[in-house]
Amino acid sequence: MDFQVLISTMNPTPDSFKGKSFNALVISQNQTGIRFHDKNLEFISFDEKGLSKSRNRAMEKGKADLVLIADDDVDFCEKFDVKIKKAFQEFPDADIITFKILTPTGENYKNYPESSYRHTRKSIFTVSSVEIVFKLESLKKAGIKFDERFGLGASYPSGEETIFLNDAMNKGLNIYFVPEYIVVHPLESSGKILDTKYYKSKGALIKRLYGYSFNLVLGIAFLIKQYLKPQRSIPFFSSFKESLIGFNSINKG
Repeated sequence: MDFQVLISTMNPTPDSFKGKSFNALVISQNQTGIRFHDKNLEFISFDEKGLSKSRNRAMEKGKADLVLIADDDVDFCEKFDVKIKKAFQEFPDADIITFKILTPTGENYKNYPESSYRHTRKSIFTVSSVEIVFKLESLKKAGIKFDERFGLGASYPSGEETIFLNDAMNKGLNIYFVPEYIVVHPLESSGKILDTKYYKSKGALIKRLYGYSFNLVLGIAFLIKQYLKPQRSIPFFSSFKESLIGFNSINKG
């Protein structure tokens, strides 16, 4: 299986991406109209905004069997591509596998299980986009894309990876976790600010995932967990109100 890293960036030129030892496709959101191609790098720029739009452009232009979602602020672990290919050999029925992030100081980016497992509706809430590797053709055949209403630069600035994985589950795709480090990223120093925009996004996320179905119980449990976080910058009642506004502001599909 051949392998490609799909990198989203706002960088205006391909210079900082030249010389990679792995096959990379870079989608740059800028107004330059630059296109560049050499042995290991394809660089394409588009005059548009939104991380999910960039991810979808990358999926559209990607050319490998296996692709890793990445940003321009991550580094890659030694032999990360070998680890990825080995994981897909271990789980041949997998359409998507999520992996682990390592910090520059050698720590876990988050709490990870020690063993491989098959993802559930609950576990996908813990996944970051740069942990995701998938069989490109499987996702294309299933018609899975990132919801462009969610993600940085969109109406709702988070939740796009959870929606992506949930949509894949709805199509019957197989999603696993394998405890191997593949990328390096610094820990967030202060965490996210849980303000009105944050809670609107979470309310919209739950509506997008579950609509009014019984799985809303899981969504409510998720929201309560958000309300109890110490980073919350607005009163509890206000956070609930904003979540409800977000929930009612979007259609499920």
